Amino acid sequence: MFTTVDSNEKTIKHPTKRDADNSLDIDNSSFIEDKLPIIKQLSQFLEVSDDFFSLQLALYCLTLFLSIVITIVSCIFINFSFGLSVFIGSIIGILYLRLLAKSIGNLGKTSTGISKVQLLLPVCLFIFASRNELIEILPSIIGFFLFKPAMFYYFSRS
Repeated sequence: MFTTVDSNEKTIKHPTKRDADNSLDIDNSSFIEDKLPIIKQLSQFLEVSDDFFSLQLALYCLTLFLSIVITIVSCIFINFSFGLSVFIGSIIGILYLRLLAKSIGNLGKTSTGISKVQLLLPVCLFIFASRNELIEILPSIIGFFLFKPAMFYYFSRS
């Protein structure tokens, strides 16, 4: 807070109407910068103008929304185990999509080909679903491929 003093008038002028003696007043911009760096980083994260990044973010959000809706519907109409399997599969599908987008984003910069690490995710999902009694194999594989309808919807509307 800056204070100006006019030597002719001998008065103290404050740029705002706050009391200079009140130390509890905090400027909102400095409060966000000093006390809440997470909010600042999140706002910078969401304000990126990169088209590829905005495409990724839209696909992740759309896939997550679709998976939540399908999970709730399948929990209500089929059973809880089916819905849980679909949800776990869809989360693995979102992770697969993230790894795929990351390797595509690195094309030309640090690599000349697409990494094959993301192919381990469906294999691990299948092994996890076959060994676990609560998770079913077919619904988890269906959940894994829920990113595909989200991609079809996103690209068909443009």
